[in-house]
Amino acid sequence: MRPEELETCAGLGGTGWLANVVRDFWKDGQSSPDRCFVAEDQGQPVGRVFFHSLSSPTDLAMFGTHLDWQSDFFEPGKTLLGTALARLKETGVTSVDYAIYDIYDPSPGRQQELIEAVGFRQYQEKRRFVWKDPGAAVEVPARLAFRPLSDVGEDAFTRAVQRVTEGTLDREHQVRVTESGAQEAARRYMQVLKDADLQPTWWMLGYLADGTLCGLVVPQKLSDAEGTINYIGVVPKQRGNGYGLDLLRKGTAVLQQGGFKDVAAETDSENTPLNVELERAGYCHHGTMRCFRWDLTQDRGTPSA
Repeated sequence: MRPEELETCAGLGGTGWLANVVRDFWKDGQSSPDRCFVAEDQGQPVGRVFFHSLSSPTDLAMFGTHLDWQSDFFEPGKTLLGTALARLKETGVTSVDYAIYDIYDPSPGRQQELIEAVGFRQYQEKRRFVWKDPGAAVEVPARLAFRPLSDVGEDAFTRAVQRVTEGTLDREHQVRVTESGAQEAARRYMQVLKDADLQPTWWMLGYLADGTLCGLVVPQKLSDAEGTINYIGVVPKQRGNGYGLDLLRKGTAVLQQGGFKDVAAETDSENTPLNVELERAGYCHHGTMRCFRWDLTQDRGTPSA
C-alpha cells in the first residue's frame, strides 16, 4: 500500500480512527507500508489488511481486516490475503496471528471461513471478562507483599514470567514454550508486554511473608477509557491457595487508582481456575475471542491468490 492511501483505506467501513493506529505502528517500526495491503475494484479500494510485528520481526499479527462481508467476499478475500501472505513469506516472516471477536467483528463466521481457506488454524479460544468500577475502592488482601517492576528490575520480572508460565493452562503460552523453550519464550513475551504498554510502577510481583515469590500481575492501559490485566500467574508450588485472586485484585486496584472505570481481561476458556477467580473478583463474561495462526514454516505451498 502507498502511504498516501492510508486515510482512504483505513476509512473503509467507517473506521477512520484506524489510520492513527497504523501510523503509530509505522512510527515505532512495528509495521510499514509494505506490510499493509489493499484490494481494488476498478481503481477504488474495496478491502484492506494490515500486519504488525509481535515479539520479533518475523512473528506478525494481522489486524484491520475489511471486506464487504455481506456480499461475495470469498474470492476477493482469498486474493487479498493470499497475496499478502505470499509476499510476507518472501521477506522471511514465519508466523501470522489473527483474532476474531464475536462481539466486535460484524461477521465472525464468514471471517473464520475465509482465513481457514488460506491456511490459518485455530489454536485457542479465549473468554473476555470486563470489570466495571462499582464506586468503592477495590480491597486487596494483605497476604502478599507487592513490589513493582521499577524496584525489582526487568531481569527479575522476566524470570518470574518464566516461573509462572511453567505448567500453564493457557494454550498460547504452551505453544510458545514448546516452540522456543521456557527461557526464550519468557524473554519474548516480556518484550510483547513492554511493547503493549510499559508501566514499571504498575507491574507487580507478589511475595509471601518469607520473601518467596508467589506470582505476578501486569496491569496495562488498553485505551484512554479502558485498562486491562494483560498477564497474571502464580508459581506452580503456590497454586490452589487462592493467590491468583489476590494478584487479580491488586492489578484491578492499580488500574482503578489510575482512573480506569472499566478493566478487561482475557483468559483461555480451558483455564477454569482463572475464569472462576475473575468472576469472584467482580468481572463479568463479555464475549469470546478465537485465536488463529498461520505457521509459515510449514510447507503449505503458496497461498491461494
